[in-house]
Amino acid sequence: MTCVFGVDIIKGSLQGKIKPRYAVFIIDDDKEIEKFGVTRSKLFRMIREFRPSIVSVDNVYELFKSKEELVSFLRQIPPTTKLVQVSGFNSGSLPSLAKRYGLKINIRNPMDEAKACAYLARLGIGEEVSVFMDKTIIVVSRNRSLGKGGWRQNKYRRKVHDAVRRIFREIKEKLDELGLEYVEDVREAYGGISRGTLIVNAPKEKVPINSFKIRDVQVTVSAVEKDRIEFVPLKKPHVIVGVDPGTTTAVAVLDLNGNVLGVRSKKNWNPAEVIEYITSLGKPVVIATDKSNPPDFVLKLKASFHAVLHTPKDDMSVERKRSLTSKFTFLNDHERDAIAAAMDAYNSYRNKLRNVEKRIPMGMDVDAVKAEVIRGMPLKDLVSKEESVNRVSEQVVQSEDVRALREDLAKKDRIIKELEEENRLLRKEIKSLREEVERLRAKIVSLSREEHERVRRENYIRTLEHELKELRKELKEKDRTIEELERRIETLKRLRALEFSGWKGVKVLKKFTREEIERLERSLGINEGDVIYIEDASCGGRMTAEYLCDKGIKAIIVRNEMSHLAKSVFEEKEVPVIGAEDVEIEVGEDVAMVNSESFERVYESKVEEMRKKKVERLEMLFLEYKSRRIV
Repeated sequence: MTCVFGVDIIKGSLQGKIKPRYAVFIIDDDKEIEKFGVTRSKLFRMIREFRPSIVSVDNVYELFKSKEELVSFLRQIPPTTKLVQVSGFNSGSLPSLAKRYGLKINIRNPMDEAKACAYLARLGIGEEVSVFMDKTIIVVSRNRSLGKGGWRQNKYRRKVHDAVRRIFREIKEKLDELGLEYVEDVREAYGGISRGTLIVNAPKEKVPINSFKIRDVQVTVSAVEKDRIEFVPLKKPHVIVGVDPGTTTAVAVLDLNGNVLGVRSKKNWNPAEVIEYITSLGKPVVIATDKSNPPDFVLKLKASFHAVLHTPKDDMSVERKRSLTSKFTFLNDHERDAIAAAMDAYNSYRNKLRNVEKRIPMGMDVDAVKAEVIRGMPLKDLVSKEESVNRVSEQVVQSEDVRALREDLAKKDRIIKELEEENRLLRKEIKSLREEVERLRAKIVSLSREEHERVRRENYIRTLEHELKELRKELKEKDRTIEELERRIETLKRLRALEFSGWKGVKVLKKFTREEIERLERSLGINEGDVIYIEDASCGGRMTAEYLCDKGIKAIIVRNEMSHLAKSVFEEKEVPVIGAEDVEIEVGEDVAMVNSESFERVYESKVEEMRKKKVERLEMLFLEYKSRRIV
């Protein structure tokens, strides 16, 4: 048999000065154990000691005051322990549930309520508190900051990033061996990767990797937390199933409140495994597809579960699918299509299901009623059937009232003593609070002036800090400008010094493109009379050549062939194009040096050659004109 805890608060509160105490009812191998006045910390120790399968409460916020506390608790308890809230919006209040299932309780007796919680949860009544998805996130990253470092910093950086990459690959290989599906996100860095993230499509207890740290690498493994707290019924709920069949089959399962219970896709997924997966999450009421003409696989599933078939009027468009699945997480387009089909089916029944929630009497199984309404049974027939069953149950309960009354009388003295003690503590707390209020009022009067001065001083300091931040930012910009100007000055000085030794400075273009010309203008400038050396002249055209000629350059030195259109522009503008092999030239990063004597000799030759060509063209034009006149 399994161990079950039922818990109910006796007195105190999580927000107040009086710490809460609890009544704990334990069912352990058919033995009943009562613990009265248990503190919150002792309750958590008992859960870790007994390792119960279920911890049941009337309301989870009697134990936790925030979602963060609840998540922290669920991370620490054994993974096999479920936290169950017995009562809720769908199931009704604890007294109505107890009455429906034949449990006689006194609502003023916390131990009775704890006992009811335990037995109801054992019967499968209530909802499991779910804050984690069936996905696990594994983050592999550096275990230390690299810092500024010294002359061996690059070697150390490569070592750390290579270690991160190696551990990341080992984890991927382990997941591949186990056949677990995952998606990865890698941030590449110098020498390897700085951070790698794996989102595994499996709950944390099924991923055999734990968080650890080594010298250079840390690995963090954690369950993926849901955006909000979800309450999953202990009994398998009735569900809506969206199916996308094919080579890769995808299945999405929603409950009748539109919550996603599970999404999965797999290649060559056989029908038996699909049915097993669906039944592990619930009892299908609707089988849905995104096709107006349902595939045979969907029809077979519908027949297997005797479910209602839902299809759209027309095949669902991609835009419609994206709209329906925008708030969900999925691994591929197949899972998206399955979710879209299920959501479309849910939306078609949503108004009818909400109407059921409003009209259903207290104590009825809302999930079962919704399923019957979807199948076509009128709500009024279901309600009348339930009322007849309740009348029979009430007769059975009345026969047990005498025995329950005797039990109530036996416990009455203890309850009276507990209430008297609680009344005394509350009176004492009221008196203490009144004294505290008077003391705080006096303190407010004395501190108001000091508080005003403190706020004024803090505002002034914040203003000064903001001005200092802006000035530092401006100073940093000026330092960068000065550094750039100094670099340019040094380059120009170096060119000037070389000019005295019989060499002439030449500015270098890596490629004959507009972007490269603009870069050279920003760094060194292009002035009238400059000589430009182009390493790769093959990519320039007419527009680029005209843009460069407009700068008033003297000549062009090229390493390889230039396009015919660009060369014609330079000839038209009388800018000589000189081959690098025709002059004595030394090439650096942004500048080059050419021997002035050899350059001037070739330059004059090229200019003379261009002039001769120009005269020849004029003579040809004249002869052509003359021949036309004779004709």
